[in-house]
Amino acid sequence: MKLDTFGLFVKDLSVMVPFYTEHLGFRTDWDGNPEHADLYDKETGFRLMLSNRSFIEQLTGNKTAVSPLNLRMEQAYLVSSHAEVDEKFAEFLSAGVTIISEPVSYPWGQRAFYFADPEGNLSEIFANPESEE
Repeated sequence: MKLDTFGLFVKDLSVMVPFYTEHLGFRTDWDGNPEHADLYDKETGFRLMLSNRSFIEQLTGNKTAVSPLNLRMEQAYLVSSHAEVDEKFAEFLSAGVTIISEPVSYPWGQRAFYFADPEGNLSEIFANPESEE
């Protein structure tokens, strides 16, 4: 498992995307989607995910104002397969890790679940879309 992406939860992507591309050199193929933007550093491959707070609240079922979770950032850990997402979920569940959502296969092909660290920082374990054999 490797740390793949750092996510920030923001109010206005139309302000934040230009800030990170113009001032910090990130690149993006962002199409103006008000919910989500992926930015990346071409040299290192590092990804910065900017997500609208309300979008994250919908995915996790938690509100930023009333939740004990830190819904201002996310750590996203990439695993090799959808099956490994499920294995990690079972491992974390049996270890007593705070689970925020069960594994879900999203329409865009990723499979993921959310959990929190002991201080309430939101994290995700995900696998990219699996190729059709």
